[in-house]
Amino acid sequence: MSDITGQVAVITGGARGIGRGIALELGRAGVDVVIGDLLSIPDIAADAAETVAMLEQLGRRATAVQCDVRSEDDLETLMGSAVKLFGRLDIVCPNAGICNLSAATELSVEEFRRTFDINTLGMFLTVRAALPALLEQGHGSIVATASITGLRGTKELVHYAASKAAVISMVQTLALELGPQGIRVNCILPGTVFTGISAAQMDKHGVPDEMKEQILDQVSAGTTPLGRMQTPTDMGQAVVYLCQADNVTGTSINVSGGAVL
Repeated sequence: MSDITGQVAVITGGARGIGRGIALELGRAGVDVVIGDLLSIPDIAADAAETVAMLEQLGRRATAVQCDVRSEDDLETLMGSAVKLFGRLDIVCPNAGICNLSAATELSVEEFRRTFDINTLGMFLTVRAALPALLEQGHGSIVATASITGLRGTKELVHYAASKAAVISMVQTLALELGPQGIRVNCILPGTVFTGISAAQMDKHGVPDEMKEQILDQVSAGTTPLGRMQTPTDMGQAVVYLCQADNVTGTSINVSGGAVL
């Protein structure tokens, strides 16, 4: 296992939810963090500032940069900020994503394309923007956020499941291409995590805010061997492992409490 203390990570969608969990666990492992997120949206900007403050309380250097993963210019600026501010780039976490429930009969072409633009093309563009720095350095770890829905069908998520299956496939191919250059590529497969995305999904079914987390926990208790839903911290711990495991590449770690075996 490699010591990642003093390394620098870029995390897209790092302001909140799973992205924040990844940022904080990397921070606890001694990594400095650059968060890329939609800072032009006030709520996200506030969450990003809070995440930066939490990382600084851990004794790490941290900053947040405006980034829409559909923009090659934004991503170039994001990666450049890591090198300019902190002197290096070691870890890249393409985590930004969207997930909207929609039956196939109701799903619009626009929403299907938007999901792929952010979840799939956004992952590829993030990796491509990071490659010049990683290749020059001669080593690096890329850990993408996919989903267990990329392994199995899920009702009302044909667009999302397909986008995450594509991420898993890209991880395998990129691992083959980049391994000889010292760059490892892996991904995590979250199960049920209570985040803003999952809360928004339940809005479509009229679930009151005060009941959302309880309902997800009850569902997880009945569908997973470990009997609980997952947390952003669980995801972050898996990412830390993949960044430290210097002989692991092209793999997808299922972090779902055994929901998919």
